[in-house]
Amino acid sequence: MLAKSITERGEKRKRNRGRRQRSHKAPRRPERRQRRREEIRRRRHRNHRNRRPVGPPRSMLRKLLGPMRQAVACTVARDQEQSWFPRLSVLAHILCGLFYHLFGMASMRATVEKINNTPELGIGTVPLSTLADAMNSRRRLKVLRQVFANLLLGFAEHVPRKLHRFKDIAAIDSTIIHCVLSAVWADYRKAIRACKLHLVLDLAKGLPNALVVSAARIHDRNCFETFLKKGWTYIVDRGYIVYSVFDQMIETDIFFITRKKDDAAFRVVTSKRVKRKHRKMGIISDQIIRLGVGAAEMIHDVRLVVFKAEDGEVYEYLTNRFDLAPTSIAVLYKARWSIELFFKFFKRTLRGVRPLGRSEAGAEIHILLTLMCDLLLKCMAKALGHWRPGMRHVPVRFLRKLRDYLLAIFSNPLEVLLAQALL
Repeated sequence: MLAKSITERGEKRKRNRGRRQRSHKAPRRPERRQRRREEIRRRRHRNHRNRRPVGPPRSMLRKLLGPMRQAVACTVARDQEQSWFPRLSVLAHILCGLFYHLFGMASMRATVEKINNTPELGIGTVPLSTLADAMNSRRRLKVLRQVFANLLLGFAEHVPRKLHRFKDIAAIDSTIIHCVLSAVWADYRKAIRACKLHLVLDLAKGLPNALVVSAARIHDRNCFETFLKKGWTYIVDRGYIVYSVFDQMIETDIFFITRKKDDAAFRVVTSKRVKRKHRKMGIISDQIIRLGVGAAEMIHDVRLVVFKAEDGEVYEYLTNRFDLAPTSIAVLYKARWSIELFFKFFKRTLRGVRPLGRSEAGAEIHILLTLMCDLLLKCMAKALGHWRPGMRHVPVRFLRKLRDYLLAIFSNPLEVLLAQALL
């Protein structure tokens, strides 16, 4: 009996020892994973508590202002900017203008309310009176002119080219922009206030080269000579025809392409032979003529090209480009329609039809902000692959999609790619 009890106690000790050994073994794999996850959560929570508080995250629109920030820094020094514009910086002013054009706001008041309710922009609270004063400041206008010029130089390589064969070719035209009734300087007609935007559009890049803002009653010919540069070819409509100006352009190696007026008097000097392939393409005649009669006759000869379009319409082109084929003259004048489409996009899509400011400086500031918005959209469309050869402006569907991403934080690869392409 004693031996049996000793044996039972020994077996019991072995069983207890085995239980203790099994309790000290490593837990199963799912339990280890669960403990590891809990440890990671505790560490993240501890790091989050010790982290310093940061401001609101910068939006996508704020990040895309890198090139504009550089243009502002090249134009005005930081100390000088704080002295001139202590209440609203130049970059914040540009951001307000971009916000107005891209989101299609109805008025300045609606723009201010939307900006103040959007902390993602990172510009703080903007009073309505501060923005109104900035939109009519002449000192700010001088700074924005230089900022826009620096932007054109910085974005030249990012903007897609359209006419690769021709260089230094631009179209000149004007458009009327209606103003408020309190804009006395823009007197146009009875109970109508309007200003006129005279613009030079580089056809190779699709970007404005120079601009002048005047009252709507000022004729286009009064601003024609201010845009002329040596070596450039300017495509204009019949409203810019002045024989004395054409003589000066020929003497200074400046070229022009325009249409002949129906009642214009001229005499034929010589007639060129038209090739068969050009006749098949619609060229009727190619002549050297002398415009004007008597005291109004031009000193130099010009070229007259008669072209018949596919719809049967006959066009007569005047130019001093004797080195180009007659078909190239017709193609170049057809490209002048790009500036008309640019004005359509400027007024309808970007809401440049009515200036936010009342003064003459306010109208030009509004136009400059609209042109900056167009420049930014073209660069973004090219970076994202939405620009196709032959396009004149950014598609409206791209602009609608872009509005959904502008206030989003950089969280997906598409936005990271866009930031790397532009910054």
